[in-house]
Amino acid sequence: MEQRRYFEQLDAVDPLRDIRAQFDLPDDRVFFNGNSLGPPPRGTAERLDEAMRRWRDDMNAGWWDHQWLQLPTLTGDRIGGIIGAAPGQVVVGESTSVNLFKLLCGAVESQSGSGRSVILTDRDNFPSDLYIADGVTRYVHRQATVRRVPQDEIIDRIDSDVAVVTLSHVDYRTAQLLPMRRINERAHEAGALVLWDLSHSAGVVPLELDADGTDLAVGCGYKYLNGGPGAPGYMYVAQRLLPRFEQPVTGWLGHTRPFDFTAGYQPDPGVARLTTGCPPLLSLLALDEGVTLTAGADPAAVRAKSVALSEEFIALASARLAGYGVAVTGPVDSAQRGSHVSLHSESAERLAKGLAARGFQLELRPPDLLRFGLAPLYIRHVDVFDCVAAMEQLLAEETADAAPRP
Repeated sequence: MEQRRYFEQLDAVDPLRDIRAQFDLPDDRVFFNGNSLGPPPRGTAERLDEAMRRWRDDMNAGWWDHQWLQLPTLTGDRIGGIIGAAPGQVVVGESTSVNLFKLLCGAVESQSGSGRSVILTDRDNFPSDLYIADGVTRYVHRQATVRRVPQDEIIDRIDSDVAVVTLSHVDYRTAQLLPMRRINERAHEAGALVLWDLSHSAGVVPLELDADGTDLAVGCGYKYLNGGPGAPGYMYVAQRLLPRFEQPVTGWLGHTRPFDFTAGYQPDPGVARLTTGCPPLLSLLALDEGVTLTAGADPAAVRAKSVALSEEFIALASARLAGYGVAVTGPVDSAQRGSHVSLHSESAERLAKGLAARGFQLELRPPDLLRFGLAPLYIRHVDVFDCVAAMEQLLAEETADAAPRP
């Protein structure tokens, strides 16, 4: 109990503790799966209720009277503040996968005539990202090819054939944090562009897209940005690329004058050219609420707590679970780690079920990987202690049950 009190004391002086109260969290559960789906802010339900009333009362007029049409760029700029992008470079669009398809097509197209035809990626990248890259070469840019290489060979494999490098900033399994600026610089030296997936970093890892010379990025709205199930994702295109950047799904709201309803397409001069059709308003409002809450936190405090939670989890797991065959995977150095910790265990499935029964929600990746998202805005230090203690108890009970009877 004395050790648990130490973690309670850390929570008592946590500079983010007041933000936790702004989430609608049940008392009997702890969500270590915020790297998959974040919880709702308390303000989300009221925001959606208000939108429903305005929908009922104003109908179509609401698109103009309540800035519904402007929300993709307004929310985009708020996300820009979180990821280090100046206004006018981020817009909310469709799902992360669709957004990746649009930007990857545009990136390859922008390199046409250069003789570059390779999309370079991590062979262990998030599977959906790999599928999208393959789809770009199968259905749009048939002269292009996808080159999948080991993560630690990415920098050395950027050569004169590479048109675009597409990577996840934080590995979805191991939490390995890739060196964004270094990879950007190497790609630019070789004449290539870089497209980053920020889904497991935005909101928990400090990002400076403009300062790091980032070209393109996409990200998820429902993980650490807490936008709700299936919330739309977002796209970033650096201002230096925007005026000439083309994307393949040229719908009416990407037009420079969408309500002229002309037969010919003319892209908006700014970031709105990345959009396609009507924004999914209710989902977008929920995302805006989550983004606003996330943007209100001090990024330095968020990262400091993320590192502390990760180091606490790793230290406790190593000390208390290693004897049961549980191993921490991913980088030990917190400077190279995102905001989740993964454990390997032959008992992974049983542990996940046992922890869920005790109120700890996490992500199981068969056959033997457990992922624990350490979202600093609502995960407490004592939650980490309690979760590892629960795992130790479960493993001890399993060992006792398996022991031969006298």
